[in-house]
Amino acid sequence: MSIEAKRLDDVRIRRPKEHDDLLDIFKKEKIFASNKNALVFAASLGFKKQQRLSFLESSEPIMLRVFDDNTDIPFIYSLALAETGDISMMTKNKFKEAVLIFEEYANGGLSYIRSVLDPATALVSLEAIISELDETNTEDMFKDW
Repeated sequence: MSIEAKRLDDVRIRRPKEHDDLLDIFKKEKIFASNKNALVFAASLGFKKQQRLSFLESSEPIMLRVFDDNTDIPFIYSLALAETGDISMMTKNKFKEAVLIFEEYANGGLSYIRSVLDPATALVSLEAIISELDETNTEDMFKDW
């Protein structure tokens, strides 16, 4: 294993401690199969809502090897590229910066979910968020036609 590969294997994805209860709801209600999946969803939502929030306190980080090389890792790189407009964000040298962007958008997405979520009907609340995003995308897609 190369030094570079080992260095990336040591990467951990932080999850914001302030949202532990929300992630517990997702797990209890079987909304997401894992915290990793919840963070990927939250990061995409945070980006869509332009809510990138830093955080200091982290719960147990998620090991990078949990993230899928064919879907999750390219998403992390792509999110960083979309945020910065800097193509060098797609390189391994910038991966830790890309991870920070991902973590902060995940925190922003979780904060947004918290602001609209009814814990008693968590799945319905998330479905409403997704429906709202679908309507926005459809409107955006057809506005120039």
